Amino acid sequence: MNRLTFVEQIPGLTRRHGQRTERLRSALASVGLALAGRAGARLMPVLGVSVSRSTVLRLVDSLPEPEVPAPRVVGVDEYATRKGRHYGTVLVGVETRRPVDLLPDREASSLAAWLAARPGVEVVCQDRAPFFAEGASAGAPQAVQVADRWHLWHNLSEAAERSVAQHRR
Repeated sequence: MNRLTFVEQIPGLTRRHGQRTERLRSALASVGLALAGRAGARLMPVLGVSVSRSTVLRLVDSLPEPEVPAPRVVGVDEYATRKGRHYGTVLVGVETRRPVDLLPDREASSLAAWLAARPGVEVVCQDRAPFFAEGASAGAPQAVQVADRWHLWHNLSEAAERSVAQHRR
């Protein structure tokens, strides 16, 4: 006669078919976030745990995506995946100075859709590309559009060079 054995799972302590406690999983994931796979796996024997780099990376990969609050001030610029052939749009939280999202193209409609899904955007900081201005106006009409610092300085230096060149003659 077969006997079934039921083992109770304790939330926050164990998991079904788990080889590690939740506390150890959390510690391994933290080491993996800080050091990545190979370095994390090299550190763990010092702490008395033998683990492979693949396991460390798998634990990091299984972590939930962090909650990122919607940015209030967004920087918009283009990036090239193949210079001269394929461009995308990078969106940066200006206050946090961290990338927020990548759009696969630099179309006004893509930027407008992204901004429309985030009504908390108050300021759009961008170069003066017409497709960014059009997308920002359509997607976030309430937002103030400003030129970014780099493009302002770049345009100022070009104007100064032209002025100096004219006065040299």
